[in-house]
Amino acid sequence: MLRGAMVVFAEEAYDNWRDCRSVYLGLVYPLLGPLLLGALILLVGQVVIRPTATDVRMTDQGLEHAPALAAHLESRRVIVEPPRDDPEQLVRAGKTPVARRICAWSWIRRGSVPSSRSAAPSTWFSPSHARSPTRACAHGLDPVIADAVTIDTVNVAGSRIIAAIFLNMLPPFLIFTIFMGGVYLAIDTTAGERERGSLEPLLINQVARWELMRGKFAALLLFTTVAVVVALTAYKIMFAMVVAADVGIEANPGLGVFLLVFLVALPVIAFAVALQVVVATITRSYKEVQTYLGLLPIIPSLPGMIMVFVPVTGKACMMMVPTLGQSVLFGNLMRGGPIDPWHVLLSAVSALLAAAIILRIAARCYKSEQMPFPA
Repeated sequence: MLRGAMVVFAEEAYDNWRDCRSVYLGLVYPLLGPLLLGALILLVGQVVIRPTATDVRMTDQGLEHAPALAAHLESRRVIVEPPRDDPEQLVRAGKTPVARRICAWSWIRRGSVPSSRSAAPSTWFSPSHARSPTRACAHGLDPVIADAVTIDTVNVAGSRIIAAIFLNMLPPFLIFTIFMGGVYLAIDTTAGERERGSLEPLLINQVARWELMRGKFAALLLFTTVAVVVALTAYKIMFAMVVAADVGIEANPGLGVFLLVFLVALPVIAFAVALQVVVATITRSYKEVQTYLGLLPIIPSLPGMIMVFVPVTGKACMMMVPTLGQSVLFGNLMRGGPIDPWHVLLSAVSALLAAAIILRIAARCYKSEQMPFPA
């Protein structure tokens, strides 16, 4: 019973594989996402995250009273120079960016311990310390001891937040690849054959029309799956290259994560291919099907684009919507978050059920007597 469908599948797969130019162009879409995402990560990492590898110079008086501080400054690539004149006057004259005076009982005159990122002269003032100099003077103390220590806060989680944003970009790119990976074959096997006049002789053969539709669906499913595998492989290589480039973004999911992403993507691949088959069947011209299938990937990719900046927690109701549930699962997998097996099962069942319903509609369209003829 499936012999006719297998013959159609083999013929369509072989005929498409012979057209090397179409195959190469079909693999361009899976590589666009990794190339764009990799270039964006490298650009942001070098401009925003990666610290400038320059030495910081400062004038320090009395550093021998703080050996631990001297070791810390040396480890942070801070070059300490002994003052030739009064440190405060050097800062006021602009001859040194940071100056500090350390006495035996450790108090700081001006400046602060600079980080490896930047150092700049500063005069400290805080509303919470407004009354401290007055109280110090009342007790016969130097007012500068009120600001003995200044703490500089550095956000070390910035690179992780940016890395999470880039990982969240993979789901919409992958959904787009799923809906574009085999679209050229979907157009050629239905609308293309209809305009070339080769679809009518094919339909009058002894092969049942639903078997003919299943064979074309299987061929389209094969090439779409190949496109997804190529895309995931390119993403894995891209993340490994980003880590090797040392731009400050440590985002490199393991091979097992990409394998799980591929398994989760299989049901939505069937759903996307079924949509392409029914759209290519109900349209009547080559340009019309090109327009519809060109716009089709935008709709399922929109939820993933929103979740790039607003990650959501997966819920059962989301898993019942094809492409939406998979986008949530893709994001959780890439970020290393927990995955509920019931959510995976529910998303797979809903996508496969939707694909079966759409294929049922496509089979009825194949039975129409007007199907082989262009508009």
